[in-house]
Amino acid sequence: MLPILIRLGPVKIYSYGLFLFIGLFIALYFWWKMGRDEHFDEIALFDGYFLSLITYFVTGRIGYVLMHMEEVGTLYRTLAILAFPGINAVVGIVCATLFLVLFARNNDWDPWKVMDSYVVSLAMILVFGGVAGLLNGSTPGIAASWGVLYPGIAEKIIPVDAFVIIWGLITFGIVSKVRKNFRFYGWYKGESSVAQEGLASLIFGVAAGICFMVTGWIVKDGMGKLFNMIPVEFVMGLLMIAVCVYLIEKRVGRRDTTLWGKLKAIIRRK
Repeated sequence: MLPILIRLGPVKIYSYGLFLFIGLFIALYFWWKMGRDEHFDEIALFDGYFLSLITYFVTGRIGYVLMHMEEVGTLYRTLAILAFPGINAVVGIVCATLFLVLFARNNDWDPWKVMDSYVVSLAMILVFGGVAGLLNGSTPGIAASWGVLYPGIAEKIIPVDAFVIIWGLITFGIVSKVRKNFRFYGWYKGESSVAQEGLASLIFGVAAGICFMVTGWIVKDGMGKLFNMIPVEFVMGLLMIAVCVYLIEKRVGRRDTTLWGKLKAIIRRK
Protein backbone atom coordinates (compact mmCIF):
# COMPACT_ATOMS: atom_id res chain seq x y z
CA MET A 1 0.00 0.00 0.00
CA LEU A 2 1.13 3.54 -0.70
CA PRO A 3 -1.35 6.01 0.87
CA ILE A 4 1.12 8.93 0.68
CA LEU A 5 2.56 9.13 -2.81
CA ILE A 6 4.90 12.12 -2.35
CA ARG A 7 6.08 13.84 0.82
CA LEU A 8 7.83 17.23 0.49
CA GLY A 9 8.38 18.46 4.02
CA PRO A 10 4.96 19.38 5.43
CA VAL A 11 3.32 18.88 2.02
CA LYS A 12 1.79 15.47 1.40
CA ILE A 13 0.28 14.25 -1.85
CA TYR A 14 -2.09 11.38 -1.17
CA SER A 15 -2.38 8.63 -3.77
CA TYR A 16 -6.14 8.33 -3.30
CA GLY A 17 -6.86 11.96 -4.11
CA LEU A 18 -4.37 12.10 -6.98
CA PHE A 19 -5.62 9.00 -8.81
CA LEU A 20 -9.25 9.93 -8.24
CA PHE A 21 -8.55 13.34 -9.77
CA ILE A 22 -6.85 11.70 -12.77
CA GLY A 23 -9.85 9.41 -13.22
CA LEU A 24 -12.31 12.31 -13.05
CA PHE A 25 -10.25 14.32 -15.55
CA ILE A 26 -10.03 11.46 -18.08
CA ALA A 27 -13.73 10.71 -17.61
CA LEU A 28 -14.52 14.36 -18.31
CA TYR A 29 -12.66 14.08 -21.61
CA PHE A 30 -14.70 11.05 -22.65
CA TRP A 31 -17.92 12.74 -21.50
CA TRP A 32 -17.14 15.87 -23.52
CA LYS A 33 -16.04 13.91 -26.61
CA MET A 34 -19.09 11.67 -26.66
CA GLY A 35 -21.43 14.59 -25.99
CA ARG A 36 -19.86 16.57 -28.82
CA ASP A 37 -20.36 13.60 -31.16
CA GLU A 38 -24.06 13.66 -30.21
CA HIS A 39 -24.17 17.44 -30.86
CA PHE A 40 -25.02 18.32 -27.28
CA ASP A 41 -24.38 21.88 -26.14
CA GLU A 42 -20.83 21.98 -24.72
CA ILE A 43 -21.61 24.39 -21.87
CA ALA A 44 -24.51 22.21 -20.78
CA LEU A 45 -22.23 19.16 -21.01
CA PHE A 46 -19.73 20.64 -18.56
CA ASP A 47 -22.56 21.87 -16.31
CA GLY A 48 -24.07 18.39 -16.22
CA TYR A 49 -20.73 16.75 -15.42
CA PHE A 50 -19.76 19.03 -12.54
CA LEU A 51 -23.27 19.26 -11.08
CA SER A 52 -23.58 15.47 -11.12
CA LEU A 53 -20.17 15.30 -9.43
CA ILE A 54 -21.36 17.66 -6.70
CA THR A 55 -24.52 15.57 -6.35
CA TYR A 56 -22.37 12.47 -5.93
CA PHE A 57 -20.20 13.94 -3.16
CA VAL A 58 -23.08 15.56 -1.24
CA THR A 59 -25.51 12.63 -1.35
CA GLY A 60 -22.73 10.06 -0.96
CA ARG A 61 -21.55 11.85 2.17
CA ILE A 62 -25.09 12.07 3.54
CA GLY A 63 -25.56 8.36 2.87
CA TYR A 64 -22.32 7.54 4.68
CA VAL A 65 -23.21 9.71 7.69
CA LEU A 66 -26.67 8.16 8.02
CA MET A 67 -25.14 4.67 8.02
CA HIS A 68 -22.37 5.59 10.50
CA MET A 69 -24.11 7.91 12.94
CA GLU A 70 -22.24 6.55 15.94
CA GLU A 71 -18.87 6.96 14.23
CA VAL A 72 -19.49 10.44 12.77
CA GLY A 73 -21.63 11.80 15.58
CA THR A 74 -21.35 15.58 15.36
CA LEU A 75 -22.12 18.16 12.67
CA TYR A 76 -18.44 19.15 12.61
CA ARG A 77 -17.36 15.60 11.79
CA THR A 78 -20.08 15.44 9.13
CA LEU A 79 -18.82 18.56 7.35
CA ALA A 80 -15.09 17.89 7.91
CA ILE A 81 -14.88 15.37 5.10
CA LEU A 82 -11.09 15.66 4.78
CA ALA A 83 -10.42 15.13 8.48
CA PHE A 84 -13.10 12.43 8.80
CA PRO A 85 -13.43 10.92 5.30
CA GLY A 86 -16.21 8.64 4.16
CA ILE A 87 -18.58 8.52 1.18
CA ASN A 88 -21.16 5.91 0.30
CA ALA A 89 -20.33 5.35 -3.36
CA VAL A 90 -23.52 3.43 -4.15
CA VAL A 91 -25.81 6.18 -2.83
CA GLY A 92 -23.73 8.85 -4.57
CA ILE A 93 -23.74 7.08 -7.96
CA VAL A 94 -27.49 6.38 -7.82
CA CYS A 95 -28.29 10.00 -6.97
CA ALA A 96 -25.87 11.36 -9.60
CA THR A 97 -27.51 9.08 -12.18
CA LEU A 98 -30.99 10.30 -11.27
CA PHE A 99 -29.77 13.89 -11.46
CA LEU A 100 -28.35 13.33 -14.96
CA VAL A 101 -31.64 11.84 -16.16
CA LEU A 102 -33.50 14.94 -14.95
CA PHE A 103 -30.78 17.19 -16.38
CA ALA A 104 -31.07 15.47 -19.77
CA ARG A 105 -34.84 15.92 -19.83
CA ASN A 106 -34.47 19.58 -18.88
CA ASN A 107 -32.13 20.08 -21.86
CA ASP A 108 -34.34 18.07 -24.25
CA TRP A 109 -31.71 15.34 -24.58
CA ASP A 110 -32.57 11.68 -24.95
CA PRO A 111 -31.94 10.31 -21.41
CA TRP A 112 -30.93 6.90 -22.78
CA LYS A 113 -28.38 8.50 -25.08
CA VAL A 114 -26.98 10.49 -22.15
CA MET A 115 -26.84 7.37 -19.97
CA ASP A 116 -24.92 5.48 -22.67
CA SER A 117 -22.23 8.18 -22.57
CA TYR A 118 -22.39 8.42 -18.79
CA VAL A 119 -21.63 4.73 -18.14
CA VAL A 120 -18.49 4.89 -20.30
CA SER A 121 -17.17 7.78 -18.20
CA LEU A 122 -18.32 6.12 -14.98
CA ALA A 123 -16.47 2.89 -15.81
CA MET A 124 -13.27 4.90 -16.28
CA ILE A 125 -13.77 6.68 -12.95
CA LEU A 126 -14.25 3.33 -11.21
CA VAL A 127 -11.00 2.00 -12.70
CA PHE A 128 -8.98 4.87 -11.24
CA GLY A 129 -11.06 4.77 -8.07
CA GLY A 130 -9.99 1.14 -7.72
CA VAL A 131 -6.33 2.09 -8.18
CA ALA A 132 -6.74 4.84 -5.58
CA GLY A 133 -8.42 2.48 -3.13
CA LEU A 134 -5.78 -0.21 -3.66
CA LEU A 135 -2.92 2.19 -2.91
CA ASN A 136 -4.80 3.63 0.03
CA GLY A 137 -5.81 0.23 1.42
CA SER A 138 -9.32 1.55 2.02
CA THR A 139 -11.38 -1.50 0.97
CA PRO A 140 -10.06 -4.61 2.69
CA GLY A 141 -11.66 -7.94 1.93
CA ILE A 142 -12.00 -11.15 3.85
CA ALA A 143 -9.02 -13.23 4.91
CA ALA A 144 -7.59 -15.59 2.29
CA SER A 145 -4.32 -17.48 1.91
CA TRP A 146 -3.86 -16.05 -1.61
CA GLY A 147 -4.54 -12.47 -0.49
CA VAL A 148 -2.12 -9.64 0.24
CA LEU A 149 -0.95 -7.95 3.41
CA TYR A 150 -2.59 -4.61 4.28
CA PRO A 151 -1.00 -2.13 6.72
CA GLY A 152 -2.12 -2.84 10.27
CA ILE A 153 -3.61 -6.26 9.39
CA ALA A 154 -1.62 -9.34 10.29
CA GLU A 155 -3.29 -11.85 7.98
CA LYS A 156 -3.53 -11.84 4.20
CA ILE A 157 -6.80 -10.51 2.80
CA ILE A 158 -8.44 -10.31 -0.61
CA PRO A 159 -7.68 -6.99 -2.40
CA VAL A 160 -11.22 -5.99 -3.36
CA ASP A 161 -10.01 -2.91 -5.24
CA ALA A 162 -7.86 -5.07 -7.51
CA PHE A 163 -11.04 -6.87 -8.59
CA VAL A 164 -12.74 -3.48 -9.17
CA ILE A 165 -9.85 -2.38 -11.41
CA ILE A 166 -10.10 -5.51 -13.57
CA TRP A 167 -13.89 -5.32 -13.64
CA GLY A 168 -13.77 -1.62 -14.55
CA LEU A 169 -11.35 -2.13 -17.44
CA ILE A 170 -13.40 -4.99 -18.90
CA THR A 171 -16.66 -3.08 -18.45
CA PHE A 172 -15.19 0.08 -19.98
CA GLY A 173 -14.12 -1.85 -23.07
CA ILE A 174 -17.51 -3.54 -23.44
CA VAL A 175 -19.76 -0.51 -22.95
CA SER A 176 -17.53 1.66 -25.17
CA LYS A 177 -17.84 -0.85 -28.00
CA VAL A 178 -21.58 -1.39 -27.47
CA ARG A 179 -22.26 2.34 -27.46
CA LYS A 180 -20.57 2.70 -30.85
CA ASN A 181 -21.93 -0.42 -32.54
CA PHE A 182 -25.36 -1.19 -31.04
CA ARG A 183 -27.12 0.02 -34.21
CA PHE A 184 -25.51 -2.85 -36.15
CA TYR A 185 -26.54 -5.64 -33.77
CA GLY A 186 -29.12 -7.59 -35.71
CA TRP A 187 -30.47 -9.37 -32.62
CA TYR A 188 -31.07 -6.02 -30.90
CA LYS A 189 -32.39 -4.05 -33.86
CA GLY A 190 -34.75 -6.85 -34.80
CA GLU A 191 -37.56 -5.77 -37.10
CA SER A 192 -37.31 -2.08 -36.17
CA SER A 193 -35.92 0.42 -38.64
CA VAL A 194 -33.70 1.98 -35.94
CA ALA A 195 -32.16 0.34 -32.87
CA GLN A 196 -33.08 2.02 -29.60
CA GLU A 197 -30.52 3.81 -27.44
CA GLY A 198 -29.76 2.46 -23.98
CA LEU A 199 -28.14 -0.90 -24.66
CA ALA A 200 -24.75 0.24 -23.30
CA SER A 201 -26.40 1.56 -20.13
CA LEU A 202 -28.27 -1.66 -19.49
CA ILE A 203 -25.22 -3.84 -20.16
CA PHE A 204 -23.35 -1.68 -17.66
CA GLY A 205 -26.17 -2.40 -15.21
CA VAL A 206 -25.71 -6.15 -15.77
CA ALA A 207 -21.95 -5.78 -15.23
CA ALA A 208 -22.57 -3.74 -12.06
CA GLY A 209 -24.89 -6.49 -10.82
CA ILE A 210 -22.15 -9.07 -11.35
CA CYS A 211 -19.72 -6.82 -9.46
CA PHE A 212 -22.15 -6.56 -6.53
CA MET A 213 -22.67 -10.31 -6.47
CA VAL A 214 -18.92 -10.98 -6.28
CA THR A 215 -17.91 -8.22 -3.88
CA GLY A 216 -20.77 -9.11 -1.57
CA TRP A 217 -18.91 -12.30 -0.68
CA ILE A 218 -15.39 -10.86 -0.42
CA VAL A 219 -15.82 -7.42 1.23
CA LYS A 220 -15.07 -7.56 4.93
CA ASP A 221 -17.65 -5.02 6.16
CA GLY A 222 -20.58 -5.08 3.77
CA MET A 223 -24.22 -4.07 4.04
CA GLY A 224 -25.12 -7.10 6.13
CA LYS A 225 -26.52 -10.54 5.39
CA LEU A 226 -30.02 -11.85 4.86
CA PHE A 227 -30.84 -14.79 7.14
CA ASN A 228 -27.21 -14.47 8.34
CA MET A 229 -26.09 -16.20 5.15
CA ILE A 230 -26.62 -14.22 1.93
CA PRO A 231 -24.92 -10.82 1.51
CA VAL A 232 -27.31 -7.95 0.78
CA GLU A 233 -25.03 -6.92 -2.10
CA PHE A 234 -25.51 -10.35 -3.70
CA VAL A 235 -29.30 -9.94 -3.68
CA MET A 236 -28.99 -6.38 -5.01
CA GLY A 237 -26.79 -7.65 -7.82
CA LEU A 238 -29.30 -10.33 -8.78
CA LEU A 239 -32.12 -7.77 -8.87
CA MET A 240 -30.04 -5.38 -10.99
CA ILE A 241 -29.25 -8.10 -13.49
CA ALA A 242 -32.89 -9.23 -13.67
CA VAL A 243 -34.19 -5.68 -14.21
CA CYS A 244 -31.57 -4.81 -16.83
CA VAL A 245 -32.06 -8.06 -18.77
CA TYR A 246 -35.83 -7.45 -18.72
CA LEU A 247 -35.36 -3.91 -20.06
CA ILE A 248 -32.98 -5.11 -22.77
CA GLU A 249 -35.58 -7.67 -23.83
CA LYS A 250 -38.27 -4.97 -23.90
CA ARG A 251 -36.12 -2.67 -26.05
CA VAL A 252 -35.27 -5.29 -28.65
CA GLY A 253 -36.92 -4.22 -31.91
CA ARG A 254 -40.00 -6.31 -32.63
CA ARG A 255 -43.07 -5.82 -34.73
CA ASP A 256 -46.03 -5.02 -32.49
CA THR A 257 -48.76 -7.47 -33.56
CA THR A 258 -51.37 -6.14 -31.12
CA LEU A 259 -54.34 -4.13 -32.37
CA TRP A 260 -52.84 -0.93 -30.97
CA GLY A 261 -49.51 -1.71 -32.63
CA LYS A 262 -51.18 -2.22 -36.01
CA LEU A 263 -53.08 1.07 -35.65
CA LYS A 264 -49.84 2.93 -34.86
CA ALA A 265 -48.19 1.41 -37.94
CA ILE A 266 -51.10 2.57 -40.12
CA ILE A 267 -50.88 6.09 -38.66
CA ARG A 268 -47.13 6.27 -39.35
CA ARG A 269 -47.62 5.23 -42.99
CA LYS A 270 -50.16 8.01 -43.43
